[in-house]
Amino acid sequence: MKMPAHLSSPVPSALAAALPSAAGLSSSPRYMQVAGALQAAIERGEYPAGSALPAERELAARLGVSRVTVRQATLKLAERGLVVRRHGSGTFVAASGPERIQHPLSRLTSFTEDMHSRGLSAGGQVLSFGAGHPNPQEAMQLGLSPGQRVYRVRRLRTAGGEALAVEESILSAERLGLLSAADVQDVSLYALMQQRGAAPVRALRQLRAVNADQELAELLGVPLGAALLSTERVAWDAAGRAVELARASYRGDRYDFVMELRE
Repeated sequence: MKMPAHLSSPVPSALAAALPSAAGLSSSPRYMQVAGALQAAIERGEYPAGSALPAERELAARLGVSRVTVRQATLKLAERGLVVRRHGSGTFVAASGPERIQHPLSRLTSFTEDMHSRGLSAGGQVLSFGAGHPNPQEAMQLGLSPGQRVYRVRRLRTAGGEALAVEESILSAERLGLLSAADVQDVSLYALMQQRGAAPVRALRQLRAVNADQELAELLGVPLGAALLSTERVAWDAAGRAVELARASYRGDRYDFVMELRE
């Protein structure tokens, strides 16, 4: 079966020729050689901006390397800002270098609102969903008793198909009513909370720098150990009730948090 053009691009023969053979003199790691050959092909225009790179399996077979080597090479290109890895879709040549997204800390807005304001489609792929009891710290932060139930929603947040963050939200089941995984797939949680009379109007957010572990690196399409911005947020409604406890990890190469300071 012929693969659709938008899903894969042919592997130029020059790309394979650009790789030193196993018996060559190059002492650099094989994935770095693959990354260098791919970068050269991109710079020559063989893969135009916005086009998809060949699938890992196809590249590995044509270049005579393992799929792990190809994956390491594309991660290196993503780190350099030359390609964008879209979860479930493939790897695409960056249009003109990655655009950094700036989120003002002085405003309480949702991820969906931020992306829509930039003309980007926002996604929220559910990674896990469940209901249970809060742990002691969560109960204290949300003002709940240990016997009350909460929803735990973990989602991969995307913009234009590109993975930007992994979010986990802990929400009071009593205040939101019945909720299912389908209710939180590709929607704004804040819009949903507003519909159910629990709109957040004030929040306290903490930030810290962390490094991507194996799971986050794979979900966000970044190298293992890449810099991430980790946040924890507690939000309250107009009645002063805590309505959300959220933790998130954002790509440090794509996201900035900014604030205005006044005398």
